[in-house]
Amino acid sequence: MPTIDPAAELKARIAEIKERFAVESADATVTVRRDDGLYRHLEVNMPKASAYWCEVVTWPGALAITGHTGSYIFRRDEDMVAFFRQCMSSGTTWETDTRYWAEKVQPDGIGSVQEYAEDRVRAYIKQAAEEGEAAHPGLVDQVEEELFSLYSEASLETEADARAALAAFEFDGFRFDIADWEFTQYDYWFLYTCQVIAWTVGQYGALVPAAA
Repeated sequence: MPTIDPAAELKARIAEIKERFAVESADATVTVRRDDGLYRHLEVNMPKASAYWCEVVTWPGALAITGHTGSYIFRRDEDMVAFFRQCMSSGTTWETDTRYWAEKVQPDGIGSVQEYAEDRVRAYIKQAAEEGEAAHPGLVDQVEEELFSLYSEASLETEADARAALAAFEFDGFRFDIADWEFTQYDYWFLYTCQVIAWTVGQYGALVPAAA
């Protein structure tokens, strides 16, 4: 049975988003509206993208991006453009950068940019039931009836609902062990925004060579 691997899922999602962004940024432009030391205002236009417009603004200790990708504020170093550039040139993987960048999002860090991963939780449940079937005959059918059926009173639509349903489930001595389950994943548009920031920082360095 395939192992459920959130890290591999993230890597695949990022690869898909990178491919999408490469297409959507083909005719994109960056316009420098302000460039005054650590005070910058960059306008990004991506006519081929559904998230076709955003702004990047920096001031001492912060970088904000807002527009059709969503709105995020990052805080870490005095010069946040230099911070992102250093991250990208350090040789770290995108997975590492994603988590590191997420930690810098205000006000709640990673919690600000994650969402409930319902499909993964359903996969966890199915795998656990199938693995427990031999020791608890009928477990798979019971899980289907109590957790997956349209007529079930249990809900898996939110993390709180899923945790409650899993805590309440018991069959023939079987209970779900969810200690190692990861219930959340990075929001799609945050991952897309990471691509926008990386690209914009690169474009800014080309437009303002002294800043590179």
